[in-house]
Amino acid sequence: MPLSESRVLYIDDDEGLCRLAKRHLERQGCELTYALSGAEGIELARAEPFDLVALDHFMPGMGGLETLELLMALPSPPGVIYVTGSDETGVAVAALKAGAVDYVVKTGSGDFFELLTSTLHQALATLRLRQQKEQVEQQLRDTNVQLEALLHEMNHRVANSLQMVSSLVSLQSRRATGQEARAMLQDVRHRIQAIGRIHRQLYTGESFHAVNMRDYLEGMARDLTGTFSSENIRRSIKVMAQDASLPAAMAVTLGVLVNELVSNACKYAYGKEESGEVRIRFDLEGADGYHLRVEDDGIGLSGMNDGLNPKGTGLGSQIVAAMARSLGAKHSITGEGKGLQVDIYRAPSPMPPSALPETASRVDSTS
Repeated sequence: MPLSESRVLYIDDDEGLCRLAKRHLERQGCELTYALSGAEGIELARAEPFDLVALDHFMPGMGGLETLELLMALPSPPGVIYVTGSDETGVAVAALKAGAVDYVVKTGSGDFFELLTSTLHQALATLRLRQQKEQVEQQLRDTNVQLEALLHEMNHRVANSLQMVSSLVSLQSRRATGQEARAMLQDVRHRIQAIGRIHRQLYTGESFHAVNMRDYLEGMARDLTGTFSSENIRRSIKVMAQDASLPAAMAVTLGVLVNELVSNACKYAYGKEESGEVRIRFDLEGADGYHLRVEDDGIGLSGMNDGLNPKGTGLGSQIVAAMARSLGAKHSITGEGKGLQVDIYRAPSPMPPSALPETASRVDSTS
């Protein structure tokens, strides 16, 4: 907006100066209204919109800084040019910090009105840039809200689709004639559920991009406990994990790993008539490293054929190894004597100490 199309309010207790300013600015095509006190200026600014306000510092009663504070508190505050004396640099700085767009030094010569006109031009340009910046920022916020809504809907639909597939696999497993086929279909169902749980957390949680690993593992432990426990024989699955979040893609892979390891422990570590405990431990290390451990107190390596999935098809072992490789993690199995321990470890990337996040305290919970 050019100065010739703007509305300006001049607040100064010197009526003669106000009249001179009005005459000078109206020659530029500007519409100027003046007020002889801060209180009068505030009333005018509340009653009608002004693009700019020229505000004098020294006024009886309500001074310039007090008037400026009230102007800034208006629902749509105008751009304010603060008018000071030549020895009032500190006052000008205070006015700029309080919200003034610019300031101009009042002089006793006619140069003051030329300087005032130039400053008003610059203030309009500054306000125009601010408005454009605010519009762009608002557009970005609106776009972000739309994208978040779309992502929410996508995760919701994916979770529903995974649940439907899980139900179909469960139905098929009940109709399967062979014990091995039924077991394989149930394993597939558990893998689908591990992924579906991630999507439920994404669209019901506060973040669409990250998964709280403690909540996720505890939910998985509850589901697997119900699957592998009976009225008389219980598989107790204990989770010891940090209250920390990981990117969704990484959490999905770790979830499938945990599902395989816990399922194998529940099926093969203990006898069919024997209750037992399986423990899941998860700790972050550095910015992007972690240590996942699944362990039991069962028959150990000595009682197993291949150390991980002896009585199955071996697919679980292949999935664990493949998932560990995809994460860039090391995979190890320990089971000397009683019990089996499987570790998935990813070393943190080298980072300066100042860049490392604070490590959350360890929280133990039993599902």
